[in-house]
Amino acid sequence: MLYTIEFQKRGLPHVHILLWLEGNSRDPRPPFIDSIITADIPDRASDPLGYSLVDEFMVHGPCGELNKKCPCMKNNKCSKFFPKAYQQSTIVGEDGFVQYRRPESGSYVERYGVRLDSGWVVPYNLSLLKRFRAHINVEWCNKTHLIKYLFKYVTKGPDRARAVIESFDNDTHAGPSQQHPVGNNGTTQPHVDTQKKDDEIDEVREYIDCRYLSSHEAVWRMFEFDIHYRTPSVERLSVHLPFMNNLVYQANRPLADIVDDPRSLKTTLTEWFCANRVYPSARELTYIEFPTRWVWDKKDRAWYPRKGSKKIGRAIYINPSCGELYYLRMLLNVPKVLHPMRIFELSLVLCTQHLKMPVRRLAFLEMTMSGVRLLEKHLSGDQPLKCTSFLLL
Repeated sequence: MLYTIEFQKRGLPHVHILLWLEGNSRDPRPPFIDSIITADIPDRASDPLGYSLVDEFMVHGPCGELNKKCPCMKNNKCSKFFPKAYQQSTIVGEDGFVQYRRPESGSYVERYGVRLDSGWVVPYNLSLLKRFRAHINVEWCNKTHLIKYLFKYVTKGPDRARAVIESFDNDTHAGPSQQHPVGNNGTTQPHVDTQKKDDEIDEVREYIDCRYLSSHEAVWRMFEFDIHYRTPSVERLSVHLPFMNNLVYQANRPLADIVDDPRSLKTTLTEWFCANRVYPSARELTYIEFPTRWVWDKKDRAWYPRKGSKKIGRAIYINPSCGELYYLRMLLNVPKVLHPMRIFELSLVLCTQHLKMPVRRLAFLEMTMSGVRLLEKHLSGDQPLKCTSFLLL
């Protein structure tokens, strides 16, 4: 879960929340989405509370031809694309956006003398709406570019305002020969022509870029409430070929000490291989699943069984142009395709001089289990280089 708090210009706080569901929800069925998200008006007779709450908090508009002065109007169109089209069932588009079920049930609410039906309803969760009795827009998100939209609020920064500082001279009508006393010693200086001041405009001094802070946000921060929050913690897992790991060291440390230090070659990946040799229970988890039950000790540079809070693992991004390194990451991400020690042998093969070109055929291992079994067969012997002919077919 991740959320971030924002404050409107009037000072009222609102929150953006991103939730990850357990299990395989990448391609959900419409009934599952309908059990969480609703875009219809409840029946007034059977659910009067739900009807009144939707009427008060979850209906957009009227806008468009019904009200061209609505704040959402841009270029004579609603910027939120209301009213929505009617849908008898929920549909998930190829772009990841969901068209929620909006039947023509005959239920409507009335605003400013206009009847608004389900086409004007903002998607919501009825249980949350009844619990908090506030505007809570709930959407289904299953695409990466949609998730990035919410993550931008974490680094967006606070609201800002531009202020101007002006000075007013009460004696603007005084004559040019009039003298103005300055200081306590009675000394005088000639009056400066105001027309000359107007010609010398210093925009840097006049305008100040400052942070906008409302009273509500000030109190929120004084009580040290969270502005950004995420759980569970994420362990960043390295992916590299043998002897090609990144290393961070102090600038004044001698290079010989760094080379001779055996911990320089220890990473989350290499020690995952070591843990699989020592602990049979570690072989039940993939590299990505490993931090859920094991803790990475940065000081000792070793994995230990987890006893405390939960943590998840995420492998670093590798561009497909990196060749064998990209395919190694793919093997680490695939659930239990190869034994960890077989992956280690394969990484050694990919790093030898016998393979000058990237191994491109490994991408098909995700799609065919027969290829996985064949690769296991080639790697089962004492000569892992036999698999090169298979990989280059």
